[in-house]
Amino acid sequence: MTARPSLRITDILSNPGDPSRVNEDAAGGNRLCAFVIDGATGLGTKSIVGLEGSDAAWLARLAKTFFEQKVVAGRSMEDIVRTLNKQVGTVVQDSSAGLPIAAWNLPVAGFQMVRVEDDALMTYGLGDCRLFLAGADGAIVDTSAIKGSYAAEREGARRAIAHAGGLAAIKALSDDPAVREELRRHRATYNRPEGSVWTLGTEPAAAKHLASEPLSVRLPATGLLCSDGFAALCDQYGRYDPAGLVARAKADGLKALLKELRQVERDEDPDGKLYPRFKVSDDATAVLFEIVA
Repeated sequence: MTARPSLRITDILSNPGDPSRVNEDAAGGNRLCAFVIDGATGLGTKSIVGLEGSDAAWLARLAKTFFEQKVVAGRSMEDIVRTLNKQVGTVVQDSSAGLPIAAWNLPVAGFQMVRVEDDALMTYGLGDCRLFLAGADGAIVDTSAIKGSYAAEREGARRAIAHAGGLAAIKALSDDPAVREELRRHRATYNRPEGSVWTLGTEPAAAKHLASEPLSVRLPATGLLCSDGFAALCDQYGRYDPAGLVARAKADGLKALLKELRQVERDEDPDGKLYPRFKVSDDATAVLFEIVA
């Protein structure tokens, strides 16, 4: 890619999985970047900082504002993430009134970003958000900071559904005490030297574990950034392959895809038997963008 790329957001959508709960995703961008953020639902009984009772929602919104303001020419993503996480850690510590916080109860969030850097195009991420990017020659970039995580999550959900006896009656498997305890055990391994999952949150060292990739695509290109809740149309429910998902988003818009997503979850498989998952419907967020020379 030799021409200087220019990025423009053409559609953006963020929808709560449960209308009675706050949306814990966020999305945005500026002239140099576009991104999605997926806050991980808390596993405690009450929030520490709390936005409508959700530390995840608070973190997602803080990160959105921070990225939109701080992703500027010449500033590295490592520095941006380190500074953000330092700020989050300070607020969380101040809000805890000095009381100890269990590792599984700390706010965490994943993100995926596309960023223009001089004459290059890069993607950065932490966690399981997704990027699908279609070049003018038909080549597809399909990536995530944790590649293939949806397969492991599907297997975990299958075991949890078998234990709980179904999904629809409780709406979220984390409401089952045994399942919640297992989720807490896993969450406690995040952002630890011995662990493999690093996130936005309270640990500045996560900045050194950013997944980054150069994007060499023929322009003009069309891309879709999405949380795993939206990417489920491709990764979990098999309605589209990556190229088909991008093409449908470009042709019909993100609202049409959201309608299809919720129909699968709430009408076709509310009990999670066809498509094992931890919630009937997760928050779903996507950003459609184009890159031209």
